[in-house]
Amino acid sequence: MNIVIAPDSFKETVSAQDVAMTIQKGFQRVFKNANFINIPLADGGEGTVEAMVSATNGKIIKVNVLDPLQRSIEAYYGLIDENTAVIEMATTSGLELLNEDEKNPMNTTSYGFGELINHALENGVKNFVLGLGGSATNDCGIGMLQALGVKFFDEKQNEVPIVGAKYIKDIKSFDASVLNEKFKDVNIQVACDVKNPLCGSNGASFIFGKQKGASEEMISELDNSISDFAKLCENEFGKTTQNIEGCGAAGGLGFALITFVEASLESGIDIVMQKVGLEKHIKNATLIITGEGRIDNQTVNGKTPIGVAKLAKKYEKKVIAICGCLGHDYELVYEHGIDAVFDITPISMDFETIKKESKRNLELTAYNVAKVLNMK
Repeated sequence: MNIVIAPDSFKETVSAQDVAMTIQKGFQRVFKNANFINIPLADGGEGTVEAMVSATNGKIIKVNVLDPLQRSIEAYYGLIDENTAVIEMATTSGLELLNEDEKNPMNTTSYGFGELINHALENGVKNFVLGLGGSATNDCGIGMLQALGVKFFDEKQNEVPIVGAKYIKDIKSFDASVLNEKFKDVNIQVACDVKNPLCGSNGASFIFGKQKGASEEMISELDNSISDFAKLCENEFGKTTQNIEGCGAAGGLGFALITFVEASLESGIDIVMQKVGLEKHIKNATLIITGEGRIDNQTVNGKTPIGVAKLAKKYEKKVIAICGCLGHDYELVYEHGIDAVFDITPISMDFETIKKESKRNLELTAYNVAKVLNMK
């Protein structure tokens, strides 16, 4: 019996690697002679670097960069071969780096993310996988571009400083000529799990601004500022890009990558599954187990369990999902290739206790699932 375990992390609780190992422990109590293949996954957000480095025997590169508020921190990216880097923007510009009272997209910058890209470029990397999940920024990627050498100017031709979205409204021109040589023969895949355009009611500011600390008034100002900036860019480059699905990812970072360096926005989970070689393992599997921290109606929009299920159904394999908890309309996943869903969370526990007990509850749930599967 070949059992493939390919989960995402349980966010802020258990890493994808630990999720896979814990599920295996539960299943081994019943299927003692099964062959287990653990392949931790991510969909472009938290854990993408770890998952891909682990699967490819790559290495972690540590670099001192600026965090969202321009404080020096040690961040990292992964090398999965000598020419390919995997970078999560959250490691430099993520919400997890800020205290609650520090969240304010007017002040947060993606500059550190650009510094990581720069470091990789200077060390000969030609292929990039960039994960955009978990951003604290709404600067339309301007900070990243500044780190890469792009200069932005106001109407008096003064250079705009590196300070979040505060000065986007002042930008009247820019010089991006440095990018032509820097990104010559460079391929960039953007691992993205959202389909939002840049602006409007379904855009970066209105959908994600509040969680980054923006007030209602601030959200409207942000949307107007990046809309004007997008028009400036589109006029300069002679192409319309702001309505492409995914341009609103990471506060408009998707837009910057498409418009300035001709990156391709792709399904994060599809990129990761391809890079880690999941298909060859699924092809020979008896059963596939996947999961994530919360399964709800958003799971069907390109999250890890659905990516795994779609690949499994290509070979008519059964798929079980184990998650931390179930949310609204979770049953929609049954229409997308998942055959059964189990959650591990006892309702009577508070969240801090749930976090402490998560591995035990995960193992017990996996054990119970295996017992059901083993019924004669």
